Amino acid sequence: MVKVTGLSDDKLYRKRVFIKIFNMKSIRVLAILFSLFFLIPTGCKKYEDGPWFSIYTRKERVTANWRFDLVKVDGVDKTEEYADQSIEIMGDGDLGWIQGYEDDNPRDWYGIGGTWEFAESDTKLKMHFTEHVDEEFTWVWTIQRLAYGDLRMKRYDDENRKIEWRLWSR
Repeated sequence: MVKVTGLSDDKLYRKRVFIKIFNMKSIRVLAILFSLFFLIPTGCKKYEDGPWFSIYTRKERVTANWRFDLVKVDGVDKTEEYADQSIEIMGDGDLGWIQGYEDDNPRDWYGIGGTWEFAESDTKLKMHFTEHVDEEFTWVWTIQRLAYGDLRMKRYDDENRKIEWRLWSR
């Protein structure tokens, strides 16, 4: 009798058993990796509204020229009042609130300025305004979401009104 495969019945049997065991181990390993990667980190995200993972640092994500997508004061939409304004958060810690432009020139803006920093384990964003203001003031925002191009924050003012900002950048 001539064997076409070149393997004895015993070797062929061992090869089939090895493939079955290998496939079972692969499935177990993949299941464990899936659990570790997708299920466990969801309870460890930094912000209320995510994201739980980003390839960018917090500083890289917050550094941008932010436009107002939504502004609410005690649930009342005030977005229209901020339509032509933006917040410039710079990587060196400087901050500018652009409230308008001279002759529509984006390099010749007016507004107030100051500094920013993360606080309380990076869950808060502290904005300290010192330039072009009558009196210095600081706002401390609770960050709800900080993704690349998407920043959502809330705070309470001196009159205990809830202020919410949803900002976007390009």
